[in-house]
Amino acid sequence: MQDAEQIVADYLAELLTPVVAPVQAPAPEVKVVAFEPWRNTPTSAPAREMDCRYLLCVAAGVKLAVPMADVTHVIPMPPLTPPNSSNPICLGRWRHPSGEARAADLAAILSPDLSGAPTVTLVILRDRTWALACVVDEEPVELSTDMIQWRSGAATRPWLAGMSLEPKCGVVDVTALIDWLEKELGP
Repeated sequence: MQDAEQIVADYLAELLTPVVAPVQAPAPEVKVVAFEPWRNTPTSAPAREMDCRYLLCVAAGVKLAVPMADVTHVIPMPPLTPPNSSNPICLGRWRHPSGEARAADLAAILSPDLSGAPTVTLVILRDRTWALACVVDEEPVELSTDMIQWRSGAATRPWLAGMSLEPKCGVVDVTALIDWLEKELGP
């Protein structure tokens, strides 16, 4: 069994392997977007056409950028109701004023061998039915779409939209991630 550092190194090497033909995203349209923490803001547009602000989430030493347009709220890790699944991705459920969110371990999403990495933050996504347990220690950052190497048609990790060159991190497609979580963990 590989150690965690080797798994992370292999994972990053896979992410940094160039795509056959990099997709050039069109220049984003400038618009003013207000962040309303408890507002449901689902969108069908791909991440590359959205606001350029991203929340940097760290799990098991891997940094991932989540579009702020898909983040409903960021809170310190609350107590969770135990999961009704033995899948290491599911950490449990968190009851909030408007329902319940299932908490997924971002490290376990990257690789089941990385499950149980330290988490101090719960990032609530979109309609507050899913949340990511990770570490968030920075303010949201702006990523230039020109500095992101976009993926398309990926068979593995369909939720990984691309790689940002500066800062070096994976870019998450939240719609694909939620779809993947629904298939992986069920309703």
